Amino acid sequence: MKKGFLLVPLLTSAVLLGGCGNSQVSHSTHQNNAVKTNKVADQNNQKNQSSATTATTTTASDQQEQSSWNQSKNQKLASFMQKWGATMNQQYKSYGPGNNTNFYGIAFPQQFDQTLLKVDNQTVSMKWSNDGTGNADYNVVAIYCDSDTAQPMNEHLYLFTFHNSDPVVLITQQTNGNVTKSANNGPDDGLHFKETANQDLSNGFKAIANGKTPKLNGQKANNAGQSSNSNNQSDAPDNFPANMQGTWYTYDKDSDKMMSITISGNKLTDSEDPNDVTEVHKITDSEKQANENTNPSTIDSSKRNWAYFNHINGWLNVYGWYQSAGDGEYYKVMTENINGKDVPVLAAASGAGIWLDNNYYRSQDLAQQQQDTTYDGESTR
Repeated sequence: MKKGFLLVPLLTSAVLLGGCGNSQVSHSTHQNNAVKTNKVADQNNQKNQSSATTATTTTASDQQEQSSWNQSKNQKLASFMQKWGATMNQQYKSYGPGNNTNFYGIAFPQQFDQTLLKVDNQTVSMKWSNDGTGNADYNVVAIYCDSDTAQPMNEHLYLFTFHNSDPVVLITQQTNGNVTKSANNGPDDGLHFKETANQDLSNGFKAIANGKTPKLNGQKANNAGQSSNSNNQSDAPDNFPANMQGTWYTYDKDSDKMMSITISGNKLTDSEDPNDVTEVHKITDSEKQANENTNPSTIDSSKRNWAYFNHINGWLNVYGWYQSAGDGEYYKVMTENINGKDVPVLAAASGAGIWLDNNYYRSQDLAQQQQDTTYDGESTR
């Protein structure tokens, strides 16, 4: 009997021990499963977070490229302008807020509000914009000028703008005139811009604005760094400055009649002989020397009316293509106060002393009124 009773507790203990063992295994299994589940959840969370981060980064990058203008595009333009300037044998610097231009005394962008601005003779507004948006007619995102390196009176000022959300490059080479905004401004006053005709520059800016890579198709300058008088653009038209363009009048007392000259692009036409049109073209130093020594019998008849520019003491000198003696013709636009109003006056001179021949005006009435007037700084024979 004792043995029987002794067996029962042993069996019971074994059963109990067996039960405890199963419980521990079951608990451990649950723990392992829980750990695995948590790991999977953590991995999924990490993947989701990574995907979200990537999506956010991609979206930000896309937004930056899709924006009209930003710092990245500004840097691309700087690189492009360096290359484009080299193809033109010109050197440009970038200007912006805190770093204004000195374009014949005009400080942009600081003086946008104080300057009478015109595009294709229409008065417009311009404002500096960091992103290409704004309420102005032309929102300016970049300014480039070669005033530090250009020949006298031959500076270029380029404004890179967004006009009605479209990328537009404007240029002016106006050397003087009344450009300050005032209540007395006349129809010819203001700083006159036009859209650049250079397709490389126009297309390059459009490509950058649209997040694309700009291309250059023009003739590149050689590695020797030759000057603009030694490039491959000789014989190309060389336009008169924008402020000289148009028709000018002077009254000739000797003949008692009104006379005029008309300047359009690279051409100058005198009313005395409308068929005798002076055409200005670019020329190289070697061409100048060769032309001066050309035998008259071998002169290219198609270039008899051609001329080229020299810049002398603030005057624009128009010199004959085959001219070997004499001084050519001189032109300069001045701003004079007439009847209490600032008025542009085109002075025409000639001779070794740059002696005044005539003063020209935008209207016949003013030419009649000012027929006997000379101005400070003008020399007469």
